Amino acid sequence: MKLTVFVQDNCILPYGSSSLYLTTDSKGLISCPSQDCQITKNISNLKWYKSANFSSVTSPNRYSLKIINSVIHLDTIYTSDAGVYICDFDVYLNGSKWIVRANIKLEVGLPDTQKPPEILGPANETAIPAEIGKPLNLTCRIRFLYERFFNPVVKWTSIYPNYKEELSGGKELCPHATNIGERECFLTINLDKVTTNDLDAKFYCYAQNAVGNITTVVTLSLKQIDIVFLTYVLCGSVLLLMILLLGSGLVYFYWIEIVLLYRNYISKDETVGDDKDFDAFISYAPQVSELDMETKKSYCDSYDEERFAIQLLPDVLEGKYNYKLCILERDVVPGGAYVEDIANIIKRSRRAIFILSEKYIISPKVFELEAAITCSLEEQEALKLILIKFKPFKEPESLPNVVRKALSALPMVTWKGDLDSKSSGNLKFWNRIRYYMPVKKVKRNGKL
Repeated sequence: MKLTVFVQDNCILPYGSSSLYLTTDSKGLISCPSQDCQITKNISNLKWYKSANFSSVTSPNRYSLKIINSVIHLDTIYTSDAGVYICDFDVYLNGSKWIVRANIKLEVGLPDTQKPPEILGPANETAIPAEIGKPLNLTCRIRFLYERFFNPVVKWTSIYPNYKEELSGGKELCPHATNIGERECFLTINLDKVTTNDLDAKFYCYAQNAVGNITTVVTLSLKQIDIVFLTYVLCGSVLLLMILLLGSGLVYFYWIEIVLLYRNYISKDETVGDDKDFDAFISYAPQVSELDMETKKSYCDSYDEERFAIQLLPDVLEGKYNYKLCILERDVVPGGAYVEDIANIIKRSRRAIFILSEKYIISPKVFELEAAITCSLEEQEALKLILIKFKPFKEPESLPNVVRKALSALPMVTWKGDLDSKSSGNLKFWNRIRYYMPVKKVKRNGKL
């Protein structure tokens, strides 16, 4: 193979590349960069190609464009027009045909702004609240419109009565441009400790682009206590406290009702499988005989206690709430030893209910209370005592010490109902009795 090498001279056969920048929504021309360098101008067969990849033009594609006199005419420029344009043409020099190829890289972008930057905040002549001795951050927000060669200038400057100082240490942040080429920049500087001199100074935020600049000035003012805010906080705190107190009071006042409601729907029946025969043993003062009664009143009081024990308690606790009571005269066959029968019945019961009065405290029946207390101490949680204060009473000197301690330590429910009324007493009283009774499903209309 014989290879003839010609020396390039006078801009003949240039293969160098060129570049071009056009803006969107405007018109533009693309000329072949080597076309005008030919001395003889005897070129022919000019063809255009385009490659979208700036870095690769080895396999160009034929591109349909508006070409007039070998020049590409772009009536409206779009971002998709960006790319590498390649032109090929033939040149005849000294009787030889040469093929010349050149490329031009087209970049398409937005037109540069013709406006200076805009400060979004703080507003001009703003007084910023500050506290003496406390740190303070000053942030300047600036909007920059599109510039191809973006080189913003943002700075804070403070002017005191006697000197001027450019504040440093702040970090300028300019996120990526939006789809319309805008950028919002931030510059924040920190005052470690606000002094009285700072209150007399003026702080300038300065921003500049290639078109122009803008400045905003702010001052510091002594921060005042926000009375309205404190009033709202105080009122809100008082209201919240009142709601909490009211809620706590309602829960305290209706605690027994809440527990009973919980038992009715959620709690399990604790009487199942505990090997007890009775839910409660009833102890009360017996009726005095007419021969031994001192007054008519003492007879009526004793009779009321008996009516309460053998009529009202069973009507409510057995008839309405499905409890099984043990009343000595009703449920125990006479003939056994009294002391042994009482101890045995108490051990077979889950609760022991004592109807206390002056007559009960001085009667031999107080032995049943003493026996129940002893059994409760021995069996701990197996037996619980329910004391009903049916009539006011005073503790006699002869009262056993263990009974005296139990009366002062155990909770006592006071009866305030009317036995002659059609109702069975106040609901609060019966709810407290149910609260101390074992958890048991209520039987209503033959169903649990």
